Amino acid sequence: MDNFSLADIRKKNYADVYRYIYRQRRVSKQDIAGALRMSLPTVTQHLAALTKDGLISRQGQMASSIGRKAAAYEAIAQARLAVGAEILRDRVTVVLLDLYGEVFGRIAAELPFEQTDAYFCALASLTQELLASCGAEPKQVLGAGLGLQSLVSEDGQRVLYGQILHCTGMTADRLGQLLPFPCRFVHDAECAAALELWRTPSLTDALYLSLGQHLGGAIIMDGGIKSGRTGRTGAFEHMTLSEGGKLCYCGKRGCMECYCSAGALLDGAGSLEEFFTALHRGDAAVQARWERYLDYLALAINNLHMVLDSPVLLGGHVAPFLTEQDLDALFARIQRRTAFPESENFLRVGAQEPDVVALGAAIPFVRDFLAGL
Repeated sequence: MDNFSLADIRKKNYADVYRYIYRQRRVSKQDIAGALRMSLPTVTQHLAALTKDGLISRQGQMASSIGRKAAAYEAIAQARLAVGAEILRDRVTVVLLDLYGEVFGRIAAELPFEQTDAYFCALASLTQELLASCGAEPKQVLGAGLGLQSLVSEDGQRVLYGQILHCTGMTADRLGQLLPFPCRFVHDAECAAALELWRTPSLTDALYLSLGQHLGGAIIMDGGIKSGRTGRTGAFEHMTLSEGGKLCYCGKRGCMECYCSAGALLDGAGSLEEFFTALHRGDAAVQARWERYLDYLALAINNLHMVLDSPVLLGGHVAPFLTEQDLDALFARIQRRTAFPESENFLRVGAQEPDVVALGAAIPFVRDFLAGL
């Protein structure tokens, strides 16, 4: 049996009081005492400590139609902040999240990626500009997550495979030396999956497939994201879909990337907006290309779903254009291929909000802070 010291008990009670206030948003001292079965003097002690630490504040009084109104306490959303960035070949977006995972600030710039000191200095300056514009101090920042189209090490400090940005071997200390808080890399599809978990706490198991300009994927299992022994779990994009098929940027032929990404759908012609406008207008050539795309996507999803029997979340640039009819058409194709037809459509469209990758890159810092109080 574990032995707990008085200090351990105080730390646990401190954390429990904070988390209760955080979850309930607005509470009284009496609410806390009743819910956590603590004495009022104990609650008062922890309220004072949390107030001193800048994590909560007293905000007016609770509503009451009888008797004296009790003081109301709230968690300070901006007590701690997290930075998230999406780094693309020619652009970077940086967001600042509060402790509720809400966007507190955002900045974006055309910034061509290159592994140079000048690039990382520009990225650090952009981050500092965002903090200044929000009136935030570096000491409030828990850390910065950098979402990349790359596979990264388990600790987020090294790019293991970065063929798209040609950044294999790049280390996070390139930026960490310029900013006074921890920095780490995150695979972009895992960023999107992390945001799904944050927005939908009841989600426990799912396959996440990012239909972006480049394909990406992540496996959600037991409420967490699996990275695997070498960080390659979820690299669906390089599973072979057509033996000896189209040449992939990885050097192999026939990868899912070549058939299921947004880049494969467009094949160098126009934008997604133009494509789907033409599709809905009834353009025969575009309709034929869309049908071929759905065929390949159904083949890919059926293969994945046979491995992990769970909902499939579709994200990335293509996802916002998917209608219920598209999902039904895709599911019907899967049903014709599978050995185990199902009555219920397991396809879902993922979170549809701006800057999903940047948001998801920041979320782990918030989650770890709340878990580690």
